[in-house]
Amino acid sequence: MGAVILYREFETKTGGRLDALDITREVSEVVQEAGISHGNALVFSPHTTCCILVASRGNGTTHSLAAAMERLAPEGAYYAHDDLDIRTENLVDDEPANAPAHIIHIFIGKPSECLPVIDGRVQLGDGQRIFFVELDSSRSRRYTIQVVGQ
Repeated sequence: MGAVILYREFETKTGGRLDALDITREVSEVVQEAGISHGNALVFSPHTTCCILVASRGNGTTHSLAAAMERLAPEGAYYAHDDLDIRTENLVDDEPANAPAHIIHIFIGKPSECLPVIDGRVQLGDGQRIFFVELDSSRSRRYTIQVVGQ
């Protein structure tokens, strides 16, 4: 069998800041649909205030991430990004004050994860899951999964 490339896009509505959607099942299903035995699964978020994380499931992870976010980019601090009297670029209707989410994305978040596929299965460590994480407010979002392999 030659190389296979399969691309799928998913839409979701997040519940708000630090809503971590477990998308492990969706990634595994796309890998199975591709029918590859060896290759890679790339999971991507096209948003600057969402990220893809591989982590263990549980509230401890979310609480630790929230504490790190508050230390790195406190909610009540001043950010030029949120000062619409001086900011003139990349504005959208009803622009939210969300500089902390952008800052956290730079330091903690990743727009993508590339995971190995061996013997037709996504390789994860004990207890690891794949999460789509909202760093800002509740809204409609999307993420993509691209599988490449043989």
